[in-house]
Amino acid sequence: MKKVEIYEPAGCASGVCDPMIEADLIRIEHMVQDLRERGVSVSRYNVMDDMPAFMDSFVVKEAIATKGIDCLPLTIVDGKIEMMEKYPTDFALAKWAGLPWSDLQIYADREKQDKTVLFGFSEDVKENDCDDSDCTGDCNSCG
Repeated sequence: MKKVEIYEPAGCASGVCDPMIEADLIRIEHMVQDLRERGVSVSRYNVMDDMPAFMDSFVVKEAIATKGIDCLPLTIVDGKIEMMEKYPTDFALAKWAGLPWSDLQIYADREKQDKTVLFGFSEDVKENDCDDSDCTGDCNSCG
C-alpha cells in the first residue's frame, strides 16, 4: 500500500465554516478511518497544530512557497502531490492508496449515492448525471 498525507489549512469550529466545507471535513475523516482500517498509511496535518510536519516536508514547503497557503488542502501520495486546493473524492483517495479495483467500485457507488443524498437530487437527475464514462465534454449531451 501507499503512503497518503493530507496537509490542511487551519480548521474551523463547528458552525463557523460553510456547511459544505464542514461536510467535506467529516467525509475526509470517515474516509481516512476507512483507509486506515484497510491497512493504508494515512496522515492528516493541520497547519495550526502540526507545523513541524509542514516544515519537514520539502514538497509541502515548495508548494506553499510557490502557490501560497491557498494551495491547502494538499494531498501527497508517496511524496508526490496528487491534489491541491481541495479535498479529493473518496474514489480518488482509494485509488491513490492502492486499493484493489474490486474495492474501488464500492467507493464509486458510495460517492454517487452521497452526492445524490447530499444535494437532494431526484432519481431523474441521478440517472442523467454526467460522469467520466459517458460524458463527451458537453454535459447536456450525457444521459
